[in-house]
Amino acid sequence: MKIVINSHIKGSIALNHLLESMCKQKEFDQYEVLIVIGGYYDHDTYKCRKEGNITYIECNHNSMDLTALITMFELYKEAEEEYYFYLHDTCKVGDQFYEKLKSINLAGVSSIKINRHFSMNIGVYSQRIINTFGDLLVSLKNFSDDSLIALKKTQYAEDHIFNHDPNNKILDNYDGHNFTGPTNYYNTGTMRIVEYYPSLDLYKIKANWGQANHDVLTN
Repeated sequence: MKIVINSHIKGSIALNHLLESMCKQKEFDQYEVLIVIGGYYDHDTYKCRKEGNITYIECNHNSMDLTALITMFELYKEAEEEYYFYLHDTCKVGDQFYEKLKSINLAGVSSIKINRHFSMNIGVYSQRIINTFGDLLVSLKNFSDDSLIALKKTQYAEDHIFNHDPNNKILDNYDGHNFTGPTNYYNTGTMRIVEYYPSLDLYKIKANWGQANHDVLTN
């Protein structure tokens, strides 16, 4: 399984924090990591560069949580046998993350949520299931920050693929999460809660939990 990180041109603080936690484990080098960075509106198309086991993909669109899924459809649709673990840059992994990731059984699976109710699009996707929803994903491709508010209000913004995939599974049948906060986690002025998902040893540093003011790290 490859690891796909959804990020943004202004998300370097969060992204570097996530990568630091990922690189601490020796298993990091065993995974191919795709970092999809939205918001490069001045690009004519995608620009890719590879550094070790990491491929950075700069996108001329930004569709929030859907940016990486759109990109995977447009650039990797021929790789139908691939599986990806998708997460946001505003995450952190613990010492057992790779061990738990490796233990996921992909037999008969096209997608896996990490939580029964709200998974924030985080989880496992097959390329086949991404391709199935490809036309919808492309229709939500956004080329302007002015359109983000409208996109966030659509019914497709969160967990749409998971909720409409008849073969979707829930990782360890998990329901709920442990959380702490709020705190000024990234020292950017935005208060965040930290959700913990023990089935993956994964932390989600979350801004959109009801407060009025968000910084650029909106995931």
